[in-house]
Amino acid sequence: MVYSVVTQWKQVSQAWLGLAWQSVALSLVAAIAGMLANVMAWRASLKDLEHEVSFVSAARINFIGALGKYLPGSVWAYVMQMEFGRRAGLPRARAFLASIVALGLGTTAALAVGTLALPSLFDGAKAAESYGSSVRVALYIVMVLVPIALICAIPQVLTRLIQLLLRVLRRPPLTHTLSWGGVLRVVGWAAVGWVCFGIHLWLLANAQAAPGVDGLFRSIGAFALALTVGVFAIFAPSGLGVREAVLVAALVPSLPGHNAAGIAYGIALMSRMLFILADALMAGAAALTTLRDRRSARVATPQVED
Repeated sequence: MVYSVVTQWKQVSQAWLGLAWQSVALSLVAAIAGMLANVMAWRASLKDLEHEVSFVSAARINFIGALGKYLPGSVWAYVMQMEFGRRAGLPRARAFLASIVALGLGTTAALAVGTLALPSLFDGAKAAESYGSSVRVALYIVMVLVPIALICAIPQVLTRLIQLLLRVLRRPPLTHTLSWGGVLRVVGWAAVGWVCFGIHLWLLANAQAAPGVDGLFRSIGAFALALTVGVFAIFAPSGLGVREAVLVAALVPSLPGHNAAGIAYGIALMSRMLFILADALMAGAAALTTLRDRRSARVATPQVED
């Protein structure tokens, strides 16, 4: 990714300079809205596992814990979420399961939404020499995973998978079967998140071209696939490089001129920077609520005189 940016720096810098601040600001808002929808999906997952926390507690667990994804290896975000879940009064196993279920059903929603962008992504990959083959391989894998993900999202099948995981972890089994209502709530909130993330990308692309409604659908599908592929690239911190390759393949067909690839790299990198900013802002806000609660608890605790 660094090589591609350096060799096409003129086009990348032009892409950044061509972005209106209004588009960048609205794009940041859309990214934050998608993150909030993911918190709701996690809460719905936890509720179907017979536990419930407030939205503020769920935001702390997710936003602060999500900072672990910037370390190599996807496991650190879940380790942090388990620890913050324990502080919120949740058993570690349930906090972990809520994250796994939300991830699995969110991936199912992403794969379903991502089919909107498959034709465009294959066309973009054909035109690319440096990253086209890797993108095509990722897309073929996605096509194979779609039916598997849909089957695993059936509540009875998902419950059996969770029971197996609990047996491996030597934790008590679930006492009930996950419900269709719970599964659909998680998938619904995850789909809302993917739509917001796609709007985030579309707003950035709209500052360089006129992608229109077709471009909006393509942006939604491409971003869903890009983030999903990035999650499974466990050695890349937060899918670094993998996500950008998929986004560039999706953006190139809708951008004008022979500099389309460089402009697409600029948009993909701006998207990455806005997501880092959104992660920092939301984690900071969640941490401030923790400090506020601690101060309130100290004030409410009576002082014992010596």
